[in-house]
Amino acid sequence: MKIYHKVRAAMVSAVMLASITGSAQELAVKTNLLSDALTVPSLGAEFTIGHRWTLNADVEWMPAYQSTNHYLRTLKVQPEARFWFRAPFTGPFIGPSAHWRVYNMAGLPVFKLKDERIQGNFYSVGVTAGWHFTLSSRWGLESSLTLGYAYNDYRRYAEPRTRVVSRRCYMHYLGPTAASLQLVYMLR
Repeated sequence: MKIYHKVRAAMVSAVMLASITGSAQELAVKTNLLSDALTVPSLGAEFTIGHRWTLNADVEWMPAYQSTNHYLRTLKVQPEARFWFRAPFTGPFIGPSAHWRVYNMAGLPVFKLKDERIQGNFYSVGVTAGWHFTLSSRWGLESSLTLGYAYNDYRRYAEPRTRVVSRRCYMHYLGPTAASLQLVYMLR
């Protein structure tokens, strides 16, 4: 719970700091529709730092989804710097990206988790490329794909409710590490 409050305070502080000097089309808030469709709430903020550069930060957080047989808890933070080929929030962009996720999952019908639990950390670095589609003066839609290197360090538990580790696993991966379809609202 403390992590949530720190992340929320950081996001609110970033939005407030950016809005002090911000003007039209220099600050946007957004939500990832793909995460929202999976019932993982997301929030992002992006602000202009130069003629063609912006800083973007996305956060996804699900404190706990729990039913009789299922459990899912996750927090993701993904900062990015973006270079816009036209102007900020217009058309194509590219830039470096980092990604950190902590998770705890059990009883899910994917990844062989029906009778097991996994808990771990996911780290990645890569390059994000995407496109911003303007819907109106304040609304936009943004699609992006991140390619890069990922490292996954997790513990697998034989039973969903046990604390006894059955094995510790590591995974190295090269390829797509994130995808998003974001609804963007420009603040003025």
